[in-house]
Amino acid sequence: MSFCCNWTSTIKLVGLLLLCLLLLMACSSADKHASLCETHFLAKSYKVALKHCEQAVEDGDIPAHYYLGMIYIRSDQPEQGYSLVHKAAEEGFDKAIFYQTVNDILDPENSEVAESALKKMQSFAESGDDVAQFWMGNIFLFGHAGQQKSPNEASYWYQLSVKQHNYRAMNNLAWIKALARGSELYDPEGAIRLAQRVVNKYPEAHGYLDTLAAAYAADGQFDKAVIFQTKAVDLVSAGKCQNCSEKLLGYYQSHLQQYQQEKPLEEDLLK
Repeated sequence: MSFCCNWTSTIKLVGLLLLCLLLLMACSSADKHASLCETHFLAKSYKVALKHCEQAVEDGDIPAHYYLGMIYIRSDQPEQGYSLVHKAAEEGFDKAIFYQTVNDILDPENSEVAESALKKMQSFAESGDDVAQFWMGNIFLFGHAGQQKSPNEASYWYQLSVKQHNYRAMNNLAWIKALARGSELYDPEGAIRLAQRVVNKYPEAHGYLDTLAAAYAADGQFDKAVIFQTKAVDLVSAGKCQNCSEKLLGYYQSHLQQYQQEKPLEEDLLK
């Protein structure tokens, strides 16, 4: 009787150990997919990331919902993508919350949502987040979330972001310095310094080349403006960008024509 009881206990113990082992293996596999999902997404290896993210979402990983959602959004499956990102935001994943905040700011249809998102973004910016500071600059440069356009207010936020080496903020601040003719913000030399830093970092980015060309033109260096604007035109003509279009090509070509005629770019920042 004693032997029988001991044998039964042993069987139960072995079964429990096997169950624990299987659970550990499952957890290890889930962690692996979640880790590879994030790693390949951040490396922009979206095709590889896709399978790992899909499995990680099945395993219930919250960050994977965001990464998979972003992959879907970029591959023309926006509804499914937004749903996943929204789920990650509801569960408190910071990147998803930030992305949703940006979307709400850019939504012209719902002023109350945009106003709430603006307050949230300002809170992020005031806490020192350079990307949030960049977006606060965008809000006042482009007049998002029902705000009046204000190059001065935009410059304030961009400057904070530039101090943290945010290249997108450098580009937009350079744009203001190159075009704010007749105001205290006008600073062609400062625009060149900022825009050159950005182009040194991203030499094949057409938008940044366009800004550098505008900065050189503002400073009267039309030969350099033509060189860099021609590069921007060539990149778009060759389709070497995600948002290449005939409209964008025409926009850049009109800038090039200005510089070829030795005229600086003149665009009203308040329109």
